[in-house]
Amino acid sequence: MTAWEYLILELPSFQPATHAPGASAAIHALNQEGERGWEAVGMITLSEGRIAVLLKRSRQL
Repeated sequence: MTAWEYLILELPSFQPATHAPGASAAIHALNQEGERGWEAVGMITLSEGRIAVLLKRSRQL
């Protein structure tokens, strides 16, 4: 059976769209966690338009 660990990440405020993919601070934060093995599995809007993302990765036993 796979054991999972979870992380809740509040994303930085969204900036206006850019022409360069991945140029926003929010995308940079998600890519950075992805490099550490985290996978986004859900998200929710918090107060004042902030976004939180639920991430998971397999836990090493």
